[in-house]
This record gives sequence, structure tokens and C-alpha cells, in this order.
Amino acid sequence: MLFPLVFLVGAIVVANQTFRFLEFLWFYLFRSSSVQKYLRRPAPYAIVTGASDGIGKAVAQELFAKGFNLIIHGRNEEKVRRVVDELKARGSGDVRYFIADAAKSGHDFTQLLKPFADLSVTLVVHNVGGTSLTGGRIDEFSDEELAGFIAWNDLFPLLLTRALLPNLRTTAKDGPVLVQFIGSQAAEASPPTMSVYAATKAFLAALTRGLDNDERLWGTPSGVAFEYLAVGSVATNSNPQNVSRTAPAPEEFGRALVGKIGCGRRRYAPWMMHAIMGWAAGVLPEGLVDQSAAWMVKKVYEGRQKSAKKA
Repeated sequence: MLFPLVFLVGAIVVANQTFRFLEFLWFYLFRSSSVQKYLRRPAPYAIVTGASDGIGKAVAQELFAKGFNLIIHGRNEEKVRRVVDELKARGSGDVRYFIADAAKSGHDFTQLLKPFADLSVTLVVHNVGGTSLTGGRIDEFSDEELAGFIAWNDLFPLLLTRALLPNLRTTAKDGPVLVQFIGSQAAEASPPTMSVYAATKAFLAALTRGLDNDERLWGTPSGVAFEYLAVGSVATNSNPQNVSRTAPAPEEFGRALVGKIGCGRRRYAPWMMHAIMGWAAGVLPEGLVDQSAAWMVKKVYEGRQKSAKKA
């Protein structure tokens, strides 16, 4: 009796892993985009925070090309207006913006959003956030700097979402609405010198799950869904490094991100190589993952130092 039972268990395990592998291939190589379902109404708008450069700008460009009107956010008005002009030169859609320093507290979010109160927002991409990778431990930063990191990555998207939700629920009566939080694989590895940043992204992962459960399972489902995106390295101005399959250019990553919007998964990596790296981090010994993450952070830190010297 023991041998047939072992054979059965083994067959189930093999079948499960085969299914997961085939599902992985389908998701990253063959699945068609679902972004169009957020465009099925008159004049749909997408909000993209942290859109003056890098990933945020690339995502805004891709969404605009797909047919979304845009509301973009940044902290430097000159840079944001430049992005607005670039977008308007590409098409006839509406592009609006608002300015706020996400690393500072005390924003009146109701006032910030007042000019857009009558717009039909069907998609929100919370790209705002980042870290100051200087090679220092937390005791080398002031209280204000550490609080700024948390405000930048967590409080700003949290409070902006809180202010948006009533209107998002109203819009969702006519079709699906999606809110995305750009996370980081640092939340799983928590590399050296990035402990606070990693913790802020872990907060966003838990927030995404909780908010999604609020809207689906508490009372009548509202039609507003939430997604957390586990993002690895992307070669941006704030993360200077050579473009590679593991560190794509912002434009490549932006296309991949938009292509996965509305995929039905609550947590995933938009870029296939990041997904593979995330899987490996989950099965390798923790000590080896920690050493690899420390090595990668060191390389990024060295890249920033070289870029600073050139500037």
C-alpha cells in the first residue's frame, strides 16, 4: 500500500509543478492584455504618480498611447510640465497634472484632487517612492530623513488613495476600476542599507491585500480592485546601470507593466525576469539570497557613485 500512495503523491506534485510552469509561460509569453476593459467608457482617465521620470513617465506614455487621458503627478513643476508637453505632442488626449512633494507631510489631498473631481478615473498607478541609496545604515540618517522615506513610499499613496476612493467607487458602478501599487523585490530580501525602503514596500503589499479585501468582501463589492507589483531593478536615472534582461529600460518595463494591467492577479511581477528572480529567492537558502542581494546593492551603489562623479 505504501508504494502506490507514494506514487500518487509524486504524481500530484509533478502535475502541480507542470501546471504552474505552463501557467507561467502563458502569463508572460502568450496572454493578451486586459487594459482595454478600463477604457470601456467615455473619457477614461488614469492617474500616475511619480511620473516626471523613469518608470512613472514610461507608464504614462504607454497608457496615453493606449487611449487613456492622464492626470500625472510630480514634485518638480518644470519637469512635470515638460512631460505634459511631450505627451500632448504624441496625441490628442487630455493631460492634466498636480504638484506635491510626496516626502513631506501635511498635504490637503481633497484640495489636490478637487480639479479632477468630475473626471472618470478608472486606473491609478502609484509609482511614487524610492530610496536614498548612500551606503549608510539607519543611524546615519536623521529622524526627519527616515520619516521622509516612509512618507514618500507609504503615507502619500495611502492618503491619496483614501481621498480617491469615494469617486473611484462611483466610477466603478459603470465598470471595473483598478489601483496599483508599485512594490519592490527588496521587500522579500531586505538588502543591507535598504531596510527602511524594504519595509515600506512590505507595507504596500499588506495594504494592497487589505484594501482589495475591503472592496470585495466587506458589504457589497464595489468594483474597485487593487494590485501590488513586485518590481526588480529597472535602469533609470535614479538607478543608473547597464540595460539588461534583469534591469530593463523604463520604456520596456512600462510596456510590460501596461500589458499586464487587469490580469486578475493581486500580486505579481510585470517583468518576466523579475518573476524568475523572485521565484529563485523563494527556493534558495536565505543566507545565499542575502549575500546575492548585498552584492547587487553594492553594484548599484558603485554605479551611482560613478554617475555622480561624471556629473
